Order: sequence, then C-alpha cells, then structure tokens
Amino acid sequence: MWVNKPHYYRAGLSFYNFPYAFGLLFAKGLYAMYLEKGEDFLPLYDKLLNETGRNDLKDLTASVGIDLENPAFFRSSMELIRQDIEEFLKLTGKE
Repeated sequence: MWVNKPHYYRAGLSFYNFPYAFGLLFAKGLYAMYLEKGEDFLPLYDKLLNETGRNDLKDLTASVGIDLENPAFFRSSMELIRQDIEEFLKLTGKE
C-alpha cells in the first residue's frame, strides 16, 4: 500500500488521514450499536442517514443518541477492531 499511496504516510500531512480514521471508528461504533440493539437500531440508522447533511455532526449524532464526546462510543469501535485483529491472527496462525 505504501508504494502506491505514499501520501498516507508523509508526516507533513498530519490531518490528511483524519477523515478515514474517523470514518472507520464511526462506522465501527454504529455497528457496535447495531450488535447491541439489534432490530431496534434500524430506525436510528435510518434517521441518521436521512438527517445527514442537514446538521453538524455533533447535533446529528445526538439526535440518535450518540454522544461523540463520550469515550464509550469509540471504545466500542476499538473493541471491534481488536476482535478483527484477533480473528486475523487466529486465521494466520500467529496468535
């Protein structure tokens, strides 16, 4: 990846990757909510998608019960990433 996308790894582009990192953590956080709430999550997700672009991110997420200033949301994201890494290590025999 670094060969064809060197700009991802340049130290002088500090905020270039922020949208990608935030997007991954936000998506994983939403998935964690889905795993916790099951079918009850779907109306919240529909509302989130419907309201996207109509409000700032903090108000948008608050409207569906997500507090971006609460570390618990992003901890749930990181937990799913940890599980993904463990599964990868298990599948590759490197645990």
